[in-house]
Amino acid sequence: MRFFLLIFCGFILFSCQSKAKPVAQSVNSDTTEVSTQIPLQKVEKGIDLSLKNPTLVDIQKLDSSLKIDIKYATKDNFMGRVLYDSIDRIFLQKDVAEKLVKAQKFLKARFPDYSFLVYDGARPISVQQQMWDALDSIPPKERGRFLSNPANGGSLHNYGAAVDITIVDENGKPLDMGAPYDDIRKIAYPRLEQYFLKNGELTEKQIANRQLLRSILSKAGFYNITTEWWHFNSCTRQQAMKKYRLIL
Repeated sequence: MRFFLLIFCGFILFSCQSKAKPVAQSVNSDTTEVSTQIPLQKVEKGIDLSLKNPTLVDIQKLDSSLKIDIKYATKDNFMGRVLYDSIDRIFLQKDVAEKLVKAQKFLKARFPDYSFLVYDGARPISVQQQMWDALDSIPPKERGRFLSNPANGGSLHNYGAAVDITIVDENGKPLDMGAPYDDIRKIAYPRLEQYFLKNGELTEKQIANRQLLRSILSKAGFYNITTEWWHFNSCTRQQAMKKYRLIL
């Protein structure tokens, strides 16, 4: 009786397995190696950071005229690889986003065909750590001029209180700032603009474009840092740590 029971159970198990949905597979034709990994195109996109951080908002939901180009969702950044594999929107703290909307109105009032183009906003601290580690060949003191140390509270980006930003013209082309976004060379330093103007590496037009960016954002309540023409804070790190939650 026990023998027949075992045979019956084995038949039932085999029957259930044969009806189970097969695992999606792909075969490499060169090596005939079978892969059970999910294809890249099926990786979830558009993660909403505001779901876990309710005070964050999508800036384009407040003003659809704001343009975005999320550099860390591409390889077009100083690390040369994708850091945001599932973030395709720019998020900021609501009060910070409202300042940005105000700045956009100021810009449009002066130059109706111009618009702000935002490269980065809220940034998870885990990504900040990846960036910091990637520049480990640079001494921490020097590195800190370009990138905030996660061990010291991180960047204002990690609280959703900073933007990386530029201005685009009527054709969507960024104004010439004399140095590209994420350029770690000193020519990107606002505090050294007059030095580079005198030696001919920056033109008066390039500096005027930077000054326009600074003047409009300053009027809305942002302030530029001295080592990146594109980076603007909404408050100090101490204020951000009191007002907002760190974005994990």
